[in-house]
Amino acid sequence: MICILLAAHSLGMETTIVYSGSVVPLDQQAVDVNGIWSVSLNDTMITAAINQTGREITGSCRSDAWSGVISGMVSGDQMNMAVAALQGDFLISIYMSGKVAGEVVNGEFVRTDSSGISDSGSFIARRVSSDTSGYASSKRVVINRTEYRVSGPVSGILGMNQI
Repeated sequence: MICILLAAHSLGMETTIVYSGSVVPLDQQAVDVNGIWSVSLNDTMITAAINQTGREITGSCRSDAWSGVISGMVSGDQMNMAVAALQGDFLISIYMSGKVAGEVVNGEFVRTDSSGISDSGSFIARRVSSDTSGYASSKRVVINRTEYRVSGPVSGILGMNQI
């Protein structure tokens, strides 16, 4: 616990700010979470490809029923990330916060969807590879009202496409 006392002089007035709490220096090295992760959330298994630049993480992920994107931050050994995905006509949102210990992250999650269904619980993630170059999330392609799920690059498809 660090206690900081700041004093500022402005236009002849003195302002004192007292802060009491944990302080993490901005230049503190964040733990490395680059890689492919297998994540278990209650009854859902997710494969996630996480890329890290400094403290910021981005990536993509998929389950058997949907594909999504990841955005988040790492501070020290703490990882916080949000997932947004589309499953049928419903938007899924998952927030995860956990502690990184080597190749494993343990934490808590909250999941909601646009139909009003929500759940929460513990999650565990295990890094299965440090290389994300071969990861391709499945994509949702709709051609003439027929939905297809494909992996890898999508090109050369004629008709009205939604990716």
